[in-house]
Amino acid sequence: MFKCLGIVTFENDRHEIEGMSRYRTIPAMSFLGRYRIIDIVLSNMVNSGIDHIKILTKNKPRSLIEHIGSGSQYNINSKSGSLQILYSDEPVVNPLYFTDLALLRQYGATIEESKLDYVLIAPSFMIDRIDYQDMLAQHAETGADITVAYKKISDADTNFLKCHKLTFENESIVDSQLNMGDEKKARISLETYVMSTSFFLKCLRDSAKASELYTLKEFLTAKARKMKVRGYEYKGYLSCINSMQKYYDTNMELIDYDKAKKLFDKDWPIYTKTNDSSPTYYSADAKVSHSLIANGCAIRGEVEHCIIGRGVRVQKGAVVRDCLIMPGAEICEGAHLEHVVVDKHATVRYVKEIIGSEDNLMYVARRDTV
Repeated sequence: MFKCLGIVTFENDRHEIEGMSRYRTIPAMSFLGRYRIIDIVLSNMVNSGIDHIKILTKNKPRSLIEHIGSGSQYNINSKSGSLQILYSDEPVVNPLYFTDLALLRQYGATIEESKLDYVLIAPSFMIDRIDYQDMLAQHAETGADITVAYKKISDADTNFLKCHKLTFENESIVDSQLNMGDEKKARISLETYVMSTSFFLKCLRDSAKASELYTLKEFLTAKARKMKVRGYEYKGYLSCINSMQKYYDTNMELIDYDKAKKLFDKDWPIYTKTNDSSPTYYSADAKVSHSLIANGCAIRGEVEHCIIGRGVRVQKGAVVRDCLIMPGAEICEGAHLEHVVVDKHATVRYVKEIIGSEDNLMYVARRDTV
């Protein structure tokens, strides 16, 4: 097994969940009613035998820090491993200068002192199930400077928009560009990189000399032709959470058991913060179909094709269809919701009908009463 430091990067400025990003970052957002988005990448790292992990934070860190806590839920041995949240010790005078590379340079000495052979860098907004040990093995075998994970897709004209697609020459990656939907076939970057620790530290030094404004992805793209950059093909489930529509679609498609099996496996657990609460109560009048419902809820109305978070109350006579209801929300008697995202601890009481569509989602903000 390869000794590796795992680094989880923050989302890009182009990634924003309309409305919800006002209160927390993407990795801290609820996922499938009981997880947070960051649980996916952290579980991948732990299941891949990576138990030294650093998480970069940028804006609105409170919700993320509260969820991570001591990190004990991720099954990391505190005697041999560690999980650390990295924040800037320097005042952020100009946001342009606050890049992932700038933050990592502050912790360069700590990374060097880790004495680990490799660094694996993965984003917090990709949903996948990837064994990083396989990626590390390929990296060591090819002798590449950098290995980048990617997935071949045939619907790039409608999917993974504003993600990065890779350009290959022979076996080498030579460029990375935003996918603007101008072609169907593409190799979409998972923005997941493997390199030796010594090479990574050199990149930190060289990037500062080239431009203090470089992000890691920008620096690697600019220098790709001068490096030996290889691709690691990933063939499993993949989704990029970079808009409200993709956030909703990803959650809702995983209600389907066959699709969920591509992400979940009994031998590859998804770890998360748990709490003690009662099982969900269903009244005699409740009607529930094709939905994922977390614990601690009270369902007295009609729920169809929905994801219901922990502690949600759906009162008698309420109808909720094709909705994503965050933990602690309440849908009161007589309300009728379709294609609505209801944020945490919001209450739908006075407005009796909120109807959206698959392409025009409605949103009720956190703690609002409507």
